[in-house]
Amino acid sequence: MAVIIFDFDGTIADSFDYVANFLAREAGQAPLSDHDRHELRGLSMVGMARKLGFKWWQGPRLFFKGRSEMRKTINHLKTFKGIPEVVRKLHAEGHELFILSTNSVRNIRHYLRRHRMYKHFLQIYGGVGVFGKGPALRQLLRDQNFDVTQAVYVGDELRDVEAAKSIGMRVVAVSWGFASRQNLEAAKPTGLADNPEELMRILQEV
Repeated sequence: MAVIIFDFDGTIADSFDYVANFLAREAGQAPLSDHDRHELRGLSMVGMARKLGFKWWQGPRLFFKGRSEMRKTINHLKTFKGIPEVVRKLHAEGHELFILSTNSVRNIRHYLRRHRMYKHFLQIYGGVGVFGKGPALRQLLRDQNFDVTQAVYVGDELRDVEAAKSIGMRVVAVSWGFASRQNLEAAKPTGLADNPEELMRILQEV
């Protein structure tokens, strides 16, 4: 039995289009074309904001506004195909599942209930600062009385890999989210999954 902690956006929920469209609107740009979307693919949320012309000091405002406005569209976000089955199978095998995300607990809870995954997670740690995932992961372990060797974090961005590694936690990166596979691979996660089936296999092995 393992403690498996999931990121939310880009790992469970396919929120790329929402984030891209939100940032484009806030930047005063026209609706994104297919070419524009292609240019943003592979970038982190922070990287997308920079490419669209935002300055670093505008980040906090974008972060909080984007999270708040997502409440209006959370019902339209799709889940990555195969992820609900992975979550249910991990739960059935007796693993202890958590979510730790920059998104709000309210948004995540609503989404999980809609996609019938809520009951499989023991707790949601939401509202984590963009650059505060390492301390938040450490706090989760402390709250739940787990040792870091028991846990693995699953995420789609470089900051997810870096946060877990900063506290000595194993981390499995998934290539279907925001960051490119090439960049994730260069960050040297414990494992790298290209589809949910591969994620399941890696989690059963680490």
